[in-house]
Amino acid sequence: MKQVKRILALCNDYAQCDAVLAKSVEIAKRHEAGLTVLFVAEEALFELPLFRSDDMLDREKIRHEVLHKLEKLGVDNAAVFVYESDTVDRTVLEAEREKDALIVTHFSEGITEKLVEKTTTPVLVLKAHSHVYAQAVVAVDTVPNEQCLRYLKEVFTGVTLTLYQDFQYVPVSTTVDPAFEPYDVGMDATLYTELMEARREAFETFCKEKGLIGRFEVGENGIDEDTVQFAQRAEADLLVVAAMDKDTMLGDATGDILEKSPVDVLVCFER
Repeated sequence: MKQVKRILALCNDYAQCDAVLAKSVEIAKRHEAGLTVLFVAEEALFELPLFRSDDMLDREKIRHEVLHKLEKLGVDNAAVFVYESDTVDRTVLEAEREKDALIVTHFSEGITEKLVEKTTTPVLVLKAHSHVYAQAVVAVDTVPNEQCLRYLKEVFTGVTLTLYQDFQYVPVSTTVDPAFEPYDVGMDATLYTELMEARREAFETFCKEKGLIGRFEVGENGIDEDTVQFAQRAEADLLVVAAMDKDTMLGDATGDILEKSPVDVLVCFER
């Protein structure tokens, strides 16, 4: 079964639209997938008088411009919709109509973070506009998201993957009230060491069994900063957030990773 049947190209900034369309068309052609373009003009972001008349958005003019851009990219059968405001809800609704879709969008502060919180559809967020991905760092939870790994291998064929797990430990002192239960520093250190080694062994075993390159690190900063810094050290051109769900430490840090990453980010939760 094809992992991607439709690409949903999301634009709400006309200046960023070319990069989103180019990447969307590239992926759609490679996988023989359908293409839907969703242009949502958010009031706070969209300030081009050329597309407004008497304070009304000229939807038909925008649609014509998008179709012209697609024609230059060799596409003449895409569905193009133009709306005003409510980017997140409109995108989630459109994505839900397609079982196997991939959302491609540029990073828009405040909007992109809300989108990945609300949708279960994979989202490719453009930060550096890479034309071809060669090296991908895949940030995983304590239990790697195998569904996301399969998806990544099929959608971005030929990309070298490096799995990355950032071990973050929440000490007992943050969960125990010393007024009722004394804090045992020695016990906490023992638990920390045992848990860290168990996680490291499980991660390294998984990588060996799957024939993947893996890097296990003990977090020194927040999981967002550690992940972005490792991707930079690894010279990755794609950073993948492969959290099991949105409530894990990695899932919770996704918004901050999106904001801080200098390279494109693929967000792929368990579906």
